[in-house]
Amino acid sequence: MNNAQLIEEMRWQLRQIEDRKAENQRLLADIAGRDHATVTSPDRSVTVLAGPGGVVSEVRLAPEAMRFDAGTLSRTITAAIREAVASGAPLRQPPRPAPPQAQPQPPRKQAPADDDDPYDTVFDV
Repeated sequence: MNNAQLIEEMRWQLRQIEDRKAENQRLLADIAGRDHATVTSPDRSVTVLAGPGGVVSEVRLAPEAMRFDAGTLSRTITAAIREAVASGAPLRQPPRPAPPQAQPQPPRKQAPADDDDPYDTVFDV
């Protein structure tokens, strides 16, 4: 291979790497967004992202949220968190193993009771 071919091969490989990187980022963003609930307060000052099991993963405050007094901001954040947690997906439980299958047992011979004598004994002769 000459230099021009090597350079073109490297460019092709870099394009492949960039394409794979973009695809991986898209897949990761899709996974991160799946099973998450995003709630924005009515005044759009607070956004909460809650994941499976109601785990809050992010709280975002818009610049206008800073104009609220502490009590109002606290109530707005708390309300948004409660709504996000309530609408979040439940935790996925790991699959439970199947109960072990009972092995068929051969029928047991019943022990003769004291009053059960065999029919043919030496005394019957």
